[in-house]
Parts: sequence; structure tokens; C-alpha cells
Amino acid sequence: MNWLKFMGIFLVLLFLITAGCTSHVPAGQEKTPDAAVPDNISEKTGEEFSTIKNSDPLQMTTDQEKDESTASSSDDDRYFYNIRIVAPSDLESLKNEIHADEYPIYNENGDLIGIVSPRKLYIRGDLVDLQKETGKTGKTFDKTDVAEHLVDIVFGNDNAKLNLFKSNKDYQFWLDAYYTTDDTKYLLELAKLLNTLSDTTEFEDEELALGFLKTNYADVPYNFYNIKIIPQKMLDEFKDNRKSDERLIKDSEGKLIGIVGNDHLYLVDSMSFDDRKYYMLYGTLYSMGMHGTTYSEKDSFFYQVGGVRNTELSDLDKEAIKLLYGGRLKTGIDMEEMKKTLGLKT
Repeated sequence: MNWLKFMGIFLVLLFLITAGCTSHVPAGQEKTPDAAVPDNISEKTGEEFSTIKNSDPLQMTTDQEKDESTASSSDDDRYFYNIRIVAPSDLESLKNEIHADEYPIYNENGDLIGIVSPRKLYIRGDLVDLQKETGKTGKTFDKTDVAEHLVDIVFGNDNAKLNLFKSNKDYQFWLDAYYTTDDTKYLLELAKLLNTLSDTTEFEDEELALGFLKTNYADVPYNFYNIKIIPQKMLDEFKDNRKSDERLIKDSEGKLIGIVGNDHLYLVDSMSFDDRKYYMLYGTLYSMGMHGTTYSEKDSFFYQVGGVRNTELSDLDKEAIKLLYGGRLKTGIDMEEMKKTLGLKT
């Protein structure tokens, strides 16, 4: 019978232990059946936690993400090199907010293609399209081809001698009258392009002179190139009082649309922006000494046969301008002197 007593005592102890573990309910709470235990309650055994079955997977995932986020934040002492592909317009905006350790990157055509710093690189996302648009093929030209093209585009029907821009001061575009924001943006781009082509004359490419220009101070910091966008009536008045160094610009129908001189360009305000872009480039190059035409280079800006109008400088044009403003040629020389200087047959 001893074993019956022992068994009875064991069962009593087991009942008491079981009742103590499962029946205790905190004050103010009702006892909940096991099947109704909330999903987010856990039991603690010693120093370990075990999640009650049927716990919410979404809650676990959220907690896991928080843990991973916390772990990631502890890696802030790691070094990363940040490379971002951005739109050209965003790149221009970033350039306007550039820091001391950041440097803009330009291609040989003067196009902004990136901004680099010790920790990051911004690069424009249309480089392939830009390559196609500018026609860059790595083509090189014979120096004779460049020299002959230069002679063609410099000497026209109205000039016997070369007249170059000065190099004593930087040039600055000065926009006056009825200009637009698009005009200002284009001229700054043009200034950057010309700076890549000239070793002697430099253009201010960060800002333009706009509107009324004060010149009543002792030292004028720039040589100004004035571009006026004006009504037809005012253009006609300038025509009636034009100087000997000025040339009339007419459209395909013979209508007066502009006047260009050594240091200024007047354009009628009724033309489209695309037309203004073309004539702003045309007028600037004319004032820089390029009065001629090519009849052989069909992709040249200076090819104007049969009504053709190319709106961009060709690679050969750019090489010719580099030669023109490279320092070897001087204002006042004629065609024969230029050919001799460039090693061409006279």
C-alpha cells in the first residue's frame, strides 16, 4: 500500500503545481481559454522568450524590419562612393549650388556632363544621346583641311582683312530690350562653348549683363557684346543710321530681321526662339571674324548653299575656330598673309 500513498502524494503535488502555473490571473483581468490567448503575448522561461503559437506574422515581420533598420544604422561609419544618374536640367541646378570640394566636368564641346567630389559623382543620363547629337566619332582632321576651311569661313564678300575679338579683357554678353529667360540660358551655354575653342579671348560664362548698362565708372571690367531684341520699327531706324562696319541680316524672303556689327547684334523680336538661337550664333561668329561661306563642307554651320541652314558647329568648324583663336593669327592680316602663316599655298 506504500506505493498507493506515494502515488497519491505525487498526484496531489502535480495538481498543485499545475494549478499554480496556469490558474494565476493578474488583478482586473479575466482568465482566457488557451484557444483565445492573444497572438502578441509571449511567455518567458528563464532568460529566453518563446513566442506563443499562432502569433501574427505581420507583427513579427515589422519587428524584424525594425531590428534590421537598427542594425543598418550602426553601419554609418562605413564609407560609400555615391554615383547618381541625373537629368541634364537637374545637373545644371546642382552646378548652381556647387560646393568647394565639387568640380563640374565638361566634354570638349563645352557640355556639362557631370559633377565630381571625393564622395560622390553626378553624371547626366543622356550621354549616349549627347554623343549622337554632337556627332563625336573621334574623327581627326589634317591641318591643311582645317587651315583651308578657316580661310573659307573667314573671308567673305565684305571683308578683306581679319578682325578678331580683343584679348585684353574677358567678353561678356549684354542682353538688352525684349529678351527672354531662354535667351539668357542659351548665351551662357554659348559662352561656355566658345571658351573651349579659344585660347586668347575668354567669355564670362557665369552671368550676363542685362538691361540698362552702367558705364560711368572708372574701369569697365569687360568688353561687352551687346545683343538687342527689338521691334521691327526700331530695327528699321537702326538701319537708316547704320555704320560702315554693320551688315544687314535678311531672311529668305529678303525681309530685314537683324543688323550685326563688330561688337553688337540687333534682332527683330518677332522671330521664334529657334531662329534667335541660330542668329545669335551667326552674329557672334560674324563679329568674331568669320564672314565667309564653305561650299564643300555640307555639315558646316557656314554651309548655306540651296537654302541649307545647319544650326550647330561641325567638328571641322570647331577645329577652325581653335586655329583662329589659338594665338598665331592677328587682327589686320589679309587672306594672303593668313595662308602664308598657316603654311598654305598662296
